[in-house]
Amino acid sequence: MSAATAQKRKELLAFIQREVVTEPAVQSVVVIGSVAAGTARSDSDIDAVVFLDPYDLYAVPAEFQWRPEDGSFHSIFVEVEGAVQFDFKRLDLAEWSKPTHVWPEPLLGELSEGWAAYDPDGRVGRLVTERTAYPDEVRRERLDEALIQLDLLLDDSNAERVWVSLGPHQAHARLHSAWDYLVQAIFAYNCRWRTWRSRELSHLAKLPWLPDGLAAQMLEAMNALSETEAGYRRRLEILQALFNQVITRFQEDGLYGSNPISEA
Repeated sequence: MSAATAQKRKELLAFIQREVVTEPAVQSVVVIGSVAAGTARSDSDIDAVVFLDPYDLYAVPAEFQWRPEDGSFHSIFVEVEGAVQFDFKRLDLAEWSKPTHVWPEPLLGELSEGWAAYDPDGRVGRLVTERTAYPDEVRRERLDEALIQLDLLLDDSNAERVWVSLGPHQAHARLHSAWDYLVQAIFAYNCRWRTWRSRELSHLAKLPWLPDGLAAQMLEAMNALSETEAGYRRRLEILQALFNQVITRFQEDGLYGSNPISEA
C-alpha cells in the first residue's frame, strides 16, 4: 500500500466518523479505485460507492471537497488549502438489493475489489459479495465466445486476403476486435468482471494469471504501430502467440480437450 493510500484512508475514516455516522440514510461506504487498490497518489480523489436507504441525496454530496480542519464543504472547482476531494456514487440500496436489478459489469468489477470502509451491520458487504460472484455459466459462455472469435479473427491463412481486400484500416480493426476478445478470455479465465475501459489495463495487469510476455508485447498487440502489411503481420503474429498461450492454459486446466474450438 502506498503512503498516499494510507493517508487517504485515514482521511476518509475521519470524514465517516464526523459526517456519515450521524446520517441514518447512509448504510455503507465501499471505496473503489486507487484508494481501494492501494495505489493512490497524493493528488488522487477518494472514490467510493455510498449505499443509501432511504435514498436521500441530501445525506452526502456526490463530488466535493471537505476540509478536516473545520469540517467545511467546498466545490471541486475552487482551490481550498488542506481540503480532501471525494467522488461518491450514491445508490439506492432498496433498489439495488432487488434480485431483478441488474448491476453494470464495470461496477461489479470495481466493487469486487472494493474496500468496505463503513458497513456497520455487514448487510451491504454480504450483498456485494453475493452479487459480484462470477458464475460458472458466465465464465464458460465468455470463454467459448472468445475462442470462436479469436480463431476466426487470427486465422493466418486469411491474412493476405484480409489485407488486400479490406485494406489497412479494416484489417487492423479486426485485430482490435481480436485484442478485445483476448482480454475477455483472460478476465473470464481469472473469474473477474471487466471494469471501465479507461481503467481496464490496470485491472488486467493485476490478474492472477496472464500470458507470458503480455506486458512487454501489449503495446504492439493493442495498436497499429505501422500501416504497412509487415506491421499488420507483426501484430497478428503477437496476438496469435498470446492466443496459443491462452489455449494451452485452458487445456492444462482441463477446461477444454484436444480440440478447444470445436468444443466451444
